[in-house]
Amino acid sequence: MARHHGFICTSSFPATDIFRITLPSAISVSGTHDSVSITYSGTPPAVSGQEEGFQRGELPAGSGNWYIYTLSESYEDKDWWPCKADMQDKADSLDINVTVPNTYWVAANGKLVDSAINGANRTFKYKHRYPIATYLVSLGIAKYNRQHRGTVNIAGKDVPVMYYTYPNMTGATLTNAIARMDVSKTELVEFSNKYGPYPFADEKHGYYQHNWGGGMEHQTFSGMSAGSMASWSVIAHELAHQWFGNKVTFATWNHLWLAEGFAKYSEALAAELVPAIGVNPATHLSGIKSTARATSTTPVLLSAASIANSNTIWTTNNDNAIYQRGAMIVSMLRAIMGDTKFFQGCRDYLSDPLLAYKSAVTADLQRNMENQLSGVNLTPFFNAWVNGTGRTDYTGDYYVSGNTIQIRLQQTRNPAVNPFMPMPVVIKIANAANTYDTSVVIYHYAATQLGYADAVNGLGPPSSDFVTYNFSFVPAIITVDPDNKTMASGSLTQVFTPLAVSILNFAANKTATGNKINLALSYSKPVDRVILLKSANGNDFTDAGEMQLTNASGTINYYSFNDALPFMPASFYRAKIYSATETEYSAIVKVQQTHKKNLTVSPNPAADVVNISFNNPGREKVAVRVVNAAGKVMMETETKNDFIHFDVSNLSAGMYVAQVLRPGRATEADKFLVNH
Repeated sequence: MARHHGFICTSSFPATDIFRITLPSAISVSGTHDSVSITYSGTPPAVSGQEEGFQRGELPAGSGNWYIYTLSESYEDKDWWPCKADMQDKADSLDINVTVPNTYWVAANGKLVDSAINGANRTFKYKHRYPIATYLVSLGIAKYNRQHRGTVNIAGKDVPVMYYTYPNMTGATLTNAIARMDVSKTELVEFSNKYGPYPFADEKHGYYQHNWGGGMEHQTFSGMSAGSMASWSVIAHELAHQWFGNKVTFATWNHLWLAEGFAKYSEALAAELVPAIGVNPATHLSGIKSTARATSTTPVLLSAASIANSNTIWTTNNDNAIYQRGAMIVSMLRAIMGDTKFFQGCRDYLSDPLLAYKSAVTADLQRNMENQLSGVNLTPFFNAWVNGTGRTDYTGDYYVSGNTIQIRLQQTRNPAVNPFMPMPVVIKIANAANTYDTSVVIYHYAATQLGYADAVNGLGPPSSDFVTYNFSFVPAIITVDPDNKTMASGSLTQVFTPLAVSILNFAANKTATGNKINLALSYSKPVDRVILLKSANGNDFTDAGEMQLTNASGTINYYSFNDALPFMPASFYRAKIYSATETEYSAIVKVQQTHKKNLTVSPNPAADVVNISFNNPGREKVAVRVVNAAGKVMMETETKNDFIHFDVSNLSAGMYVAQVLRPGRATEADKFLVNH
């Protein structure tokens, strides 16, 4: 029954779980605050698979120690209280009043403000003054023993810490659980340093016992089984959820990994930051990585069918995807960005005015991480690892000369039909005695494009198919990802000849003073000079002159040349590179002196197949892709031709963009319409 200012409202409760209320009169002014009160009663549903909701029992049977607990994730909040179950429209606050026999105690979200005894009963009043998703609202009722463990100062606020346990948890079991949970006080400080201040510092942090076999991150007060109260990993996991899942909640259950992936990774982070746990973080990550690699057929971003109900969400395959693969995605982001930029990206995501105490989708995380990386596009990484499935294995070569090492990587994929999966690869390098070592992070942009990532500057641009490092020791022992920071696995083989000169970029563009030609190359042996060759037809080349070295950075040289008298109607260029032992040539590039559209799509509109044509006289390898109006890559391939055909019969009707991408050059693009 519903009342509005004391008057009974007309209401109905059809089979759709929607309670419909008709107010006696319309609320005439937009934005006016008003309220209704709803009185309800009944028996909540019994446990059905992963669906818990509101449960009652006695522990142990016949003891008279009754308990009630709630567990609403994912859709069972509405099984026991009227609510708007929508993570994109959180309740702005809660008042929870519960009357129980006076021998019982109540656990709930927020701050306990009153627990007055009235005869044989006692009424508990909790106030929670932070926005909250309805599945995080909770009750625990039992003859709780209560442990108040002092406060932890977070950003100038003393946060009370407390644990509620069932009366049958006693002796060494209770002592051990309290000691384990007390470690969370240190984790509270460390996570606040990394992720930003504890999000609910005005109220409390703690754990209360429930009779479900695991932990649940109820806001401010996580519900825990007896075993979970003694589990260092569950304790850290549920605490991390107060940031990832509670402060910023996933907007829909499709994006559940934003909570579970970060919480799972935070277990390893806790092991890293809190030595008292006594666990090697690399060992913990090893189990996560092994599971993620062994079960890599389910995408992290859950499908509509997967989120139909709690029993379709909480399957083994989905769990492995959102927890284990999700955690490895977080770990790889840290490897890509380095600690400074990664944790700043986390803090920015969690404090983003559009997201904080609200909800997010995966693109919001990507946006905040990209903001730390100065123009780096993480879409290929997210497409491969969040939207896609599969795993990678690595082989490759390395060459050592004194204290210098060159590394080239080769990626294979499982399944083999998968397109290239951009990712970081961590290589540990030690001397022969294993007394000196260091780890480097190589970002594998594309099959023949590697980039440098470092702990301070984050991710650098793509360069050649090998990278070069100089150390204070002679490299001898080379290991791929021994600390389990990425999804890469494999080994490298030593070679005894230097890796060759590699052309990173060769491009020519029209300017007001002629054609500007730029070259960037990576080398393992000195380059004597670079001669620019020029042609009017792409076949017969003559010397245009020597390209000038404009900048040298490590093992990368940058050259430039200005052709003030280009051929008409087009000029073709290639670079001739001289080293002490050999001569190499670049691909041919063309500058069209008269206007000509470089990219065409036909037919337009298209129903089944589109033909994409573009200039590629030098038959260089280009990437061609189709993106939708939201910027998501729908199709992508590489070719050395000047045309490609795409089957668009399975694309939804709408506007798309065909793009041709060449390293170091502006993207060519043209819109087309799919109309079935």
